[in-house]
Amino acid sequence: MKPRKLNIKTVPASDTNRAYRFWRDVFDLPQSGHQSGRHLMLDGEDIIFVPGQPTDKLELLVRDHQDNLKKHLRNNFVPIVGEPKERFGNKIAFQISDSEGNLITIESNK
Repeated sequence: MKPRKLNIKTVPASDTNRAYRFWRDVFDLPQSGHQSGRHLMLDGEDIIFVPGQPTDKLELLVRDHQDNLKKHLRNNFVPIVGEPKERFGNKIAFQISDSEGNLITIESNK
């Protein structure tokens, strides 16, 4: 997966280690800082996992085309929630849930 932007850089999690592994592995995000910090990087900014209730406000923009995105999610055993939605500019949006119950909208190219 080729993530580009994330609208919220602080992600709520009931288990920060599990959330860190999910986001690192599914979204292919690199680690930043010291290993004990459990921060990932996207677009030059840290993504931090903090204790909190799940949110449905997370939006991730990726460079991938929808067929590659679907295959990547399937290979990581991440189901798509609901039906994809058309977006402006030849884009399509999928929704998934992460390991912490956060609902994430992923916008990709058609």
